[in-house]
Amino acid sequence: MTLRARIRWLLILSTAACVCVALLALARVNHSLLESMLESSAERELSVVESAFLDQLSVLRIRAEDWSRQPDSPPGNLGGVGQLDLMLSLDGGRLGSALGVEEPALPVFERLADRFEAEGCAPIWGVVRVNGRPLLFSTAVEQNCQAYLLGIWIDGYWLEYLSDRVGHALYVRELSQEGGVERGLFSDAEGLLRGRFPIPDFFDGQPLEIVVELPSDVQGLKSTVILLMALILSILAAMTVAGVYWRIQGLLFGRLGSVHNAVRSIARGGTLDQRVPVLGNDEIGELAEDFNAMVDSIDHAQNQLASARRQAEAASKTKSQFLANMSHEIRTPMTAILGYAELLREGRGSDADRQHYLNIIQHNGDALLALINNVLDLSRIEAGQLDREESVFSVIELLQEVVESFRLRAVEKGIELALEMDGTMPAALNGDVFRLRQIVVNLVGNAVKFTEQGTIRIRVVWQRPDQRLSIRVEDTGIGITESQLQSIFQPFTQADVSHTRRYTGSGLGLSIARELARAQGGDISVTSDSTGSCFTLEMPFELALDATVAPSVLPAGEQAQPLPQLNGRVLLVEDNQVNRLLVKTLLERAGMTVVEAENGREACEAYQNDSHYSLVVLDMQMPVMDGYETARALRDKGFEGPVLALTANVLAVDRQRCLDAGCDAFMGKPVRSRDLLVACADLLEPSLIES
Repeated sequence: MTLRARIRWLLILSTAACVCVALLALARVNHSLLESMLESSAERELSVVESAFLDQLSVLRIRAEDWSRQPDSPPGNLGGVGQLDLMLSLDGGRLGSALGVEEPALPVFERLADRFEAEGCAPIWGVVRVNGRPLLFSTAVEQNCQAYLLGIWIDGYWLEYLSDRVGHALYVRELSQEGGVERGLFSDAEGLLRGRFPIPDFFDGQPLEIVVELPSDVQGLKSTVILLMALILSILAAMTVAGVYWRIQGLLFGRLGSVHNAVRSIARGGTLDQRVPVLGNDEIGELAEDFNAMVDSIDHAQNQLASARRQAEAASKTKSQFLANMSHEIRTPMTAILGYAELLREGRGSDADRQHYLNIIQHNGDALLALINNVLDLSRIEAGQLDREESVFSVIELLQEVVESFRLRAVEKGIELALEMDGTMPAALNGDVFRLRQIVVNLVGNAVKFTEQGTIRIRVVWQRPDQRLSIRVEDTGIGITESQLQSIFQPFTQADVSHTRRYTGSGLGLSIARELARAQGGDISVTSDSTGSCFTLEMPFELALDATVAPSVLPAGEQAQPLPQLNGRVLLVEDNQVNRLLVKTLLERAGMTVVEAENGREACEAYQNDSHYSLVVLDMQMPVMDGYETARALRDKGFEGPVLALTANVLAVDRQRCLDAGCDAFMGKPVRSRDLLVACADLLEPSLIES
């Protein structure tokens, strides 16, 4: 028998074996498998319908809470549950105002009022019969035993509405108390699969149950099983063919087949860890060597590509977290800045009050600048590379400043913001005051955000034996459940997803605060119940031997030395009108004559018309002609005086770029008056500076 014939018979026998195995597998499919799959699918559909029914109670409760917040504006229609049928108010054991309640039904609602009072004015909900009609109701409770009740009739109209939402036909039937209340699947008289779940009566009367008509697509399940068997058949066929190829390799194509199989496997998405054994020194052996070298090259390139992709994904994640954190952290000091700026614009208050407002604005502006300059330190927390910036500071002044920054927001919400300190508080401590302020701002801001009424208390205790500062932020807000406490310190997480639409935020504040505290050797813990939450910060600090407090936490405006007085003419080149006016005002107050230019082209024209300038103050980011081009152009035109570069780009490479363009000094934005005048004085000739 020829080799070709032997291969032909091997393929025929292998195919026949595959067919026999497939038929045997299909013959062994048990009908119980179909029933099990059908019941599993029906159980899932029943759970969906039951959840949709329970959602109606949730929506009723939420709309009742909305009514309790605005008693004079009862809801006209309940979105999400169909048409509103009934609403009334309960005042202890008495009925209040009622809509949709007929006279014969009053005894039932009087029982509800009595039940509400008997249960201590706790919220009630469930199903009651009113003149033989089942009513689904829920309440929202205010203070002084006042409740608001909303209800809908469980009738054909509402069941049709619910059926449209879940995609299954529904109907209600009564159950005898003797028969018991069961949930699950059953077959009706026609043998069709149905589901049911009970609806207990609120007054322990005759229960009801909702019956759900469920699909029983046996044919579809059979098709699924057939497809599954087809998949099994394909796998078995592939294994058989693989065996045939192995046999052919042994007969004829041994070494060449190994190369072919490896190439095909890689082409079909296989891994690159396969290598072909080199058997012999002939052409096939050389082919195997070349193939292995090619796979090594591809594997190396793929590893490099995967590494680059991981780096890109990590960079993208870092960027997203950075942007989200910046948005969250900037809003808190901006609230104080904008609020007190509005008070200043209104012109109210004494001179002392206005000076106080300016101090708060200055402090919060400093905080924003410090945040921008140090936000990249957050990435060093996980790497354990966060640097401590120790200084001497007053805890009392720091906390008073933080409380005052939130005072306006608290007053607007009608809540009390109180600061309570231990009488043994040290005059000064030594530590990272910026990190401490950032943590406290996050905790107090979180409390103000989630508190609608009541009091927020900041309790500060100095634990002298351990030299640890303990700060407790207690609020009477919405509270945090036990399960939510497990994830509240995770990034991008808030206490309850239902609050995300009402309480905005990135969900990074608490996570950042805890990591910052732990990086300083401290920690943050939290306890909560229905009456509010309590966050406790504990951090170690050293007592300051020198009680002199750092200027960064002293009231704004206290300067150690007078500002320098300058003379001469300065060419100010700045495209932003607000920034240009600020710098012009500072320079003119110092005694200099200022000539303005909006961009580099205007600056060159101004110098062409009059070249007598003692100094050029140059913004580097401008339209038409940027600062780098302008500096080079002025040097080319013969200007030999000093050039001071102003830019918001403050990296080392930006500084060097300014110097390379012909600038003599570099200053990052935002501009401080003292820093600007000192920098100008350092560049000007001594004759232009008044002693």
